[in-house]
Amino acid sequence: MPRMFSLKRLRASDLSLFKTYFLDHPGTNQKGFNLDVKIMEGKFFPDLRALLESLPKHAAHVDLTLVGPGGAEPHSLARKVKRDAKNIRLNGECVDAPVDDPERYDVLAPNDLAVMEFIGCPLPVAVNVVLIARSHELDQCLYKVFDKLMPDVADSMRSLSLREIEDAILECVLPKDHPILDWLEDGLLEEVGQGNARVAEEINARRSGRGMDPEAFMAAKASAERTGRWGEELLNGYFESLYRFPGSGEYEWVSRANAISPFDFRFSHGTHAERHIDAKSTSGPFERPIYMSVAEIRHAVHSGIPYDIYRLFHVTEDAAVFRIARDVGPKLAEILDALVHLPTGASVESLSFDPSFFEFSLMPHTIGVEDPLLAAISGKPVF
Repeated sequence: MPRMFSLKRLRASDLSLFKTYFLDHPGTNQKGFNLDVKIMEGKFFPDLRALLESLPKHAAHVDLTLVGPGGAEPHSLARKVKRDAKNIRLNGECVDAPVDDPERYDVLAPNDLAVMEFIGCPLPVAVNVVLIARSHELDQCLYKVFDKLMPDVADSMRSLSLREIEDAILECVLPKDHPILDWLEDGLLEEVGQGNARVAEEINARRSGRGMDPEAFMAAKASAERTGRWGEELLNGYFESLYRFPGSGEYEWVSRANAISPFDFRFSHGTHAERHIDAKSTSGPFERPIYMSVAEIRHAVHSGIPYDIYRLFHVTEDAAVFRIARDVGPKLAEILDALVHLPTGASVESLSFDPSFFEFSLMPHTIGVEDPLLAAISGKPVF
């Protein structure tokens, strides 16, 4: 189900959603968050106002989950996204603090922030909110990094990418059980699907041993496989554009026909000898681990053909950024030497590498230019 993210600056009128603030400010009668129509309808839910108009009381019921301020645990409620004249609001009954934390929302003040996730199509069915109070000790770093994403204090709401949220969170040193860390898990679950034991341990620790259910694990594996497939398809399209002219070179997408091939592409460029290419893709940043099977490593070391790794990152269905590590066989030879010394009866089928293990080109390059964030950090095409 689609997920959309936004950053909201809380005004006094928005804070009226919380019961203590509402009671302390008798001139306020709104009882809800104002949601920017330009964001809600222009980017998230086309025709939202028309769809709400057709519903009883012009409102869609949503599951609302509030996290924070100060990393407080999720507080789940039922509320509404409602059309009110030309406006859209998240409202319903005033939100009272949980019985075991009666002063929870008292710290909130005008100009505090809310990171919001909207889920659903064509109408929202769930809204997840992380409340960030600048006066709360545990929120000060989060407030600083998210506040930079909305430099104009006159703005009330802007859309965010999951990448922007992840980058902001990773700028802060937070307690390992802080609920906002769960917002990182899309990328982390992909790594679980690729077999990253360290990340699996982190998620187990963060979730106090709850781990993930089998359905979520299978979804993580499917996500990793999908990202890998997108990466190969994007790289194939890129090579097609490079070698479309006579005499410019030849290439073959080997893994499309042979799923267990130790490399993905075979190509030669002009007078250059044959090279083999392995595409290593992630939806996250460049720094995420690279996974190689021992069969791939053996081929890179012993085939006698230069073996290049194309590291594709920030991969979507339509675009990616990549950097290249050329002829990695000599570097991987030391890994094969180390594997010889395993005890009898023990074997290793795959390994993970920090990208810094290889000598990647410094200049990143773009496949697809639809995403301005990708275009902004990439260089010219490789020919």
